[in-house]
Amino acid sequence: MPHTADRYTVELRISGMELSPSEITKAMDIQPTHVRSKGERRGASSTFESGVWSYAGTHADEWSSLEAGLVSLMEILRPKKALIASYAERFDVCWWCGHFQQSFDGGPTLSPALLGDLADFGVAVVLSNYHVGAER
Repeated sequence: MPHTADRYTVELRISGMELSPSEITKAMDIQPTHVRSKGERRGASSTFESGVWSYAGTHADEWSSLEAGLVSLMEILRPKKALIASYAERFDVCWWCGHFQQSFDGGPTLSPALLGDLADFGVAVVLSNYHVGAER
């Protein structure tokens, strides 16, 4: 069972050297949550080496349950599944999930139904864990 203080962010992330965020936005017909173009400035002395297009759904904040966040996002993106699969052939595509926790134990629980849905999408899941202070 997840700790009540655990919070999650979830997004579909598409990235690649030849990725054009505007082309992905047009084809998906969805306003992204975040875009970054190859060559865009990264601080004072460097640039990003690849483009990124990401979408966190209509609930772009945090979730108290990783499963709820993934289910919500998959429901929105299910009609785009074939298009997403075509992007996965050319770009790096993943469900990027941030896990923000106050303790060093515990974590998310994913149901068999969700695991099946994730497998059906054919997109990798990346779970990044972050320890945050109690003030969060």
